[in-house]
Amino acid sequence: MTPSELDARRAEQWFRRRGLPAVVRGLERNLAVRVVPAVTWLGLSDLLYVVLTVADGDSEFGSRLENALFLLFYTAVLVGSVVLPLVGAWFAANWARDRALDDRGFGPASAVIGAYVVLWPVGESLLEGPFRWSGLVASVFASLVIVGLLLALTAVGMGSVFGWALRAAVRQLRSVGTMTSRSMPLLLLVTVFGFYTAEIWQSAGQIPRDRIWLVLGFFAVLSGLFLRSVFAAELRALITGWRDRLPALPADTFGDAGDSVHGSAPPFTRLERANLFLILLLTQLLQALVFAMIVFVAFVVLGELTVPDSAIKSWVGHDPNQGVLFGVQVPLSNDLVQVCLFIAAFSTLYFIATIVTDAAHRKTFFDPVLEHLQVSLAGRAVYLARFGPRSAAPPAARRGG
Repeated sequence: MTPSELDARRAEQWFRRRGLPAVVRGLERNLAVRVVPAVTWLGLSDLLYVVLTVADGDSEFGSRLENALFLLFYTAVLVGSVVLPLVGAWFAANWARDRALDDRGFGPASAVIGAYVVLWPVGESLLEGPFRWSGLVASVFASLVIVGLLLALTAVGMGSVFGWALRAAVRQLRSVGTMTSRSMPLLLLVTVFGFYTAEIWQSAGQIPRDRIWLVLGFFAVLSGLFLRSVFAAELRALITGWRDRLPALPADTFGDAGDSVHGSAPPFTRLERANLFLILLLTQLLQALVFAMIVFVAFVVLGELTVPDSAIKSWVGHDPNQGVLFGVQVPLSNDLVQVCLFIAAFSTLYFIATIVTDAAHRKTFFDPVLEHLQVSLAGRAVYLARFGPRSAAPPAARRGG
């Protein structure tokens, strides 16, 4: 691989890590290595899900929760089912970064994919009950389809967007304190009194779970429509005025050309505009998701501390049922889970509205995303000026590929 090709691939990797694969002129390479983080996340998630279903898979689950050690173990596995896959995917992404750049790591990546496609279905079949060849074949086929889908999404650049979204979700956790201190107090004043009314328990608590997901989807659609109208104007201003405040670019990626941007950049393609919009949308939705999780946990804790089962029974007319979330039993009443889901969804709609309309929230949560895109657009101008013809060449014409 020539130094010029290596520089170009460093720049392409920089755009992919920033969630902008549409800028790259060329196809993704070393796909097996690039899908390792996603396969790692899926494998760890499936493993912990099986552990949870084995632990809660009978009618004695409620009585076992009375044992403090079992409750502690089960709570740790519940938390770990969210945290450990993210940590594993993060380590896998760090391992894959340099190897994807210089076409290394195909052997270990193939081993990871093979373990997910073959070894994991065998282990899952043994854990879940009597071994059956038909079930094993179906599991292997499903795993092959999932890996094929991951490879296809990575080949067209969506793997870069998902990878960026995962890193963005982790980064959002760093701003939990700011997010909570700015948005939670006023929200609690509005919602906490409604939490103790019988009407919300009789409505949200009695709605079937599939209907609850439809309600959450309705709130998500409303949020997306609101953000779309705002982002359309923001993107027009960004695309036409990004040169007004030219940022410095990393010298290790763009060299001396990163200090300033001269000349005119090629017009933005529709795919690039869609990619920019997706970055804005994903960023705000991830922030909203983190905030929704905070609200959900806060009201779960509040409900466990202040709402006894007798109060729930008087409101809904029956004894509280065992809580289920994503097919897994949780040490909460199902009515409390549903009420907290509804309040979290409503609170998220409020949070999204304030992010882009309130000046203080916009400065904290929205303006940094625009600065991120402004740096990316400056890098796009340098990349297309230096490497555009090379990157647009057919893969067969490249060396070192």
